[in-house]
Amino acid sequence: MLNVLLSQQSAGGMGDLLSLALPFVIMIAAFYFFIIMPQRREEKRRKQLIESLKKGDRVITESGIVGTVVEVKDNAVVLEISPGVRVVFLKWAIRGLEEEVRGDGKKG
Repeated sequence: MLNVLLSQQSAGGMGDLLSLALPFVIMIAAFYFFIIMPQRREEKRRKQLIESLKKGDRVITESGIVGTVVEVKDNAVVLEISPGVRVVFLKWAIRGLEEEVRGDGKKG
């Protein structure tokens, strides 16, 4: 009787391993779908936005400065933040278009 119980207990080793690994697999999948995928999607959207900047776009920088794109260079943009005041920002410092960042859909 004892031998039968011991043999049944040792035979379940693979099932125990699978039941221990399943929560880790679920956590890794959740991490991928809830953290990595959205980051990649946002990175792709931001890259497209930066590539599509053109003269006249109203943008907000990472530091919160709002300005109008006056000139687009290879790695930088020139913003007019006040009449006659132009500042050069690197492209990575652009957070987004003003209406997208503010979320109100209005310009100005």
